[in-house]
Order: sequence, then C-alpha cells, then structure tokens
Amino acid sequence: TITHLIACSMIRPPHHFMNLRCKTPKAKSMSTSCAQRDCIFPMHILGGGSIGFLFGSKLKTCGDVTMLLRRHNKPRLKETPSDGSFTATKYFAPVQVRRTSDREIITTTTTCDIKAEIIGDAHDPIESLLVCTKANDAIPALSSIWDRLDRKTTAKVIILSNGALAIRDSIQKHFNDHQNVQIITATTTHGAYTEQISDTGNKSGYCVVHAGDGLTYCTNNKFIDACQKVGWKGGALSDFEMNMMLWKKLAANCVINPLTAIHGVKNGQLLRLDDNIDGTITNILEELSSIAILGMEPFIQAEEDLEVQARLQRSIREHFSVKFLKDFVTTVMTDTSDNISSMLQDVNANRTTEVRFLNGYVANLGEEKYSIDCKNNKGMCNKVE
Repeated sequence: TITHLIACSMIRPPHHFMNLRCKTPKAKSMSTSCAQRDCIFPMHILGGGSIGFLFGSKLKTCGDVTMLLRRHNKPRLKETPSDGSFTATKYFAPVQVRRTSDREIITTTTTCDIKAEIIGDAHDPIESLLVCTKANDAIPALSSIWDRLDRKTTAKVIILSNGALAIRDSIQKHFNDHQNVQIITATTTHGAYTEQISDTGNKSGYCVVHAGDGLTYCTNNKFIDACQKVGWKGGALSDFEMNMMLWKKLAANCVINPLTAIHGVKNGQLLRLDDNIDGTITNILEELSSIAILGMEPFIQAEEDLEVQARLQRSIREHFSVKFLKDFVTTVMTDTSDNISSMLQDVNANRTTEVRFLNGYVANLGEEKYSIDCKNNKGMCNKVE
C-alpha cells in the first residue's frame, strides 16, 4: 500500500500569550461580534487530501459539508448515497476513516458519504470555505472557485493548509477584491494520511488513516465550536495569538522540512548529523527570528498604552529569540523523530514541494518588505529545488 504521510508540526497551546490582551491591527481587523454571529455552515472544503477528507468526514456530522474536487476525481465518486435515499446532490465521495492505536494497529474503520462537487460544474454561492490544499496549490485552487464566494454574506475563507501565513499574504496580493471576504487562519496537529481503499475490487472512494488525535486552533469561534461538537479539542485564538503560533510552526517547518529533504533522513535523524547542521539551523532561525519580530510589529503599534506596547514587545522578542525557537524546533524533532517529512516525500516522489511557501516566504518577506537578505532561507529553496 502506498501511503502519503502528512507531517504535522507539534504546536503547544499558547498559555504564555493568554495574559496579553492586545488589539488587532486595524487594516486586518474583524470584529469579534461578527465572527461569533456568523454561521460556519454550509461549508465547502477545498482540497481532496487526507486532512480535507478527515475534516469533511467529521464536520458533516454537525453541518452541511461539500467537498470541492478536481475533475480527475470523478471516477472515484458515486451518484447516490449508500442508504439509497433520494437527494438533489449530484455526487458523493465514499470515505473510509481508519483510526490507529499508538502501535499503528488499525482498531476501527468507519465509512461515510460526503457530498461532492467537481470544480467548474457548480456555480451556487459559497458561504464558508475550508482550504486544505498543499500550500503551492492554494492560489490556483482558489482561483478556480473565487467567483463563487458569496460577497453578500462576506464569505469566510479558512486557511488550514501548511504555510498559512504565506497563503494569506498571497491571497491579498493575487485577488484585488480580497477585502470582500473574511480571510481566517487556522492550524491543526491531527495526523492523517491517505491509503488505498481496502476493497481492492472497488476503485471508487477514498481511505484516510487518522493516525493521531491533535488540537485545532482558529480565529473563528464558530469553526472551533463545530470542531468541539464532534469531539475534537482546540480553541479559538485572537489574531495576535494565532500569528505567534503560526510563526513558531513556520520556524519548525523551515528547519525540518528542507533539511530532511536535502539529507534524506527522518526528522529525528537531523539531531545526529554532522556538526555543521547545528550552524545551519541557527542561521535559518536567525533570519526567521528577525522577520517574525518585524512581522508582529503592527500588533504593538495598534496599542495606545505604552506599557502594553512594552509588554508585547518583550514577549515577542522572548518567544522569537533564536534560543527559544531552537529549543522549540529541537522538541519537535524529538517528538516526531520517526516521521518522514512531507517535503522529503515530495522530493522522493518528484512532486513540487512547499519550500517556496516556507523558507521562500521568509526570504521574500525579508527582501521585499524589510530589505533584509535572508540568504540561508533562500539557499534552502535552491537546494531543495
């Protein structure tokens, strides 16, 4: 069986940020009352990979969910649900979800039918969109359905993909009317990968292995409410807390993904490579640290109270110091020591990697916005590609 492991970086709940009450920069603000009032369903999910189908199979139990799939998926769909009930929906995606124990022994298998659409066939408005594509596929995929986003209800676009910061900024650059939709960031540590369907005589359907329970965080309360209704843990974060979390996740990804891909090793083996690897990791994180601190500056400037500004600045500098980031990345390497990073798998399979949305994002942001030459992160892009 061919499997595609989705390597999820460990994310710690942001307890150290909870006592910092800060404002959202006005240019990117969305009132809390609006976020709480909006309903998250009906929801469309963009991305037919393991995380997309995992979230689709769970969230459909508490709301209306439709998968948005590319045309090559059509042979794997069916036109009537398993129970034979009448429906106006044209297609359904049969999904097996398997859960594994800590020893990777399959313990349970559940099946469900998720409503599905072939991109380009439907034209009705989309009110909520969960983006679960690979980072490098996000903008092309969004372009194919962007006109369907409902401007009347201010459609919500929730970015759950890896490289959420880069995707968010790319949306703002690529789509002139991005102000007419809510761009929402989220992150999850649920582990999942796809597998061949167990019934070898049946070529339709999908199989997702839910390899590990995780936590899901988002800046939209209703999305978190839906996740909690289906028994998943996590929480709603402020924009400040989410940005802090995503920069930490980016630090881990900028080190682990390219270096495992370049050296062809598992995550934990990076700890046992030659002495030069430590210097390389430090160089990558020094650049990222500078860009992350500058990237959080709008949250500081949004505060009028000078004492609050000073507290925020101290917290940001502490948590984005090279030492703090290095300790965090080392912990991730240890906790995921047996994992094969998604970038190494992409390289081995001759697929396009996400490096331009990870290290490339840091390098481009440094050069274009802050006039900082991030040559080490740029070097990672060149070596991987």
